[in-house]
Amino acid sequence: MAGWVLHVDMDQFLAAVEVLRHPELAGHPVVVGGRGDPTERAVVSTASYEARIHGIRSGMPLKIAVRRCPDAVFLPVDFPVYEAASARVMDTLRAFPGAVVEVLGWDEAFVGIESGTRGRPRRPSSPPSSRRPACTAPWGSGTRRSARRPPPTSASPAAPTD
Repeated sequence: MAGWVLHVDMDQFLAAVEVLRHPELAGHPVVVGGRGDPTERAVVSTASYEARIHGIRSGMPLKIAVRRCPDAVFLPVDFPVYEAASARVMDTLRAFPGAVVEVLGWDEAFVGIESGTRGRPRRPSSPPSSRRPACTAPWGSGTRRSARRPPPTSASPAAPTD
């Protein structure tokens, strides 16, 4: 059996967690940053895809973000909630038999895994959750950790056209 290294990097993680907490925000531009007040001096931590089509990016001052998308929902960073969501994601990755998970951040990890039949990683012995996944996670795979960064758009949906 061969070993694989997967690099998992969650898409719009903080915004996705907020949409899970507040389902009414699904499909709306969501910006997470600072205390959620775009009049204060703070930057965007994460923007949903709906906000990104307006040019909002991580690291952008909230004051600029609100000018680009005045209808966006601005939310404060909630560290304990994101840490708990991250722990669930990492537990899901650890559910693969023999998986070794090296956490790089709330939304990113390297996963060492042995291949099963036909060179594919083995599936978990039991599904980690009966719920449908709420976040997308692009991943790159290979036999070496240093060469496997996922493409930035591999799991990103096409920009909404409406």
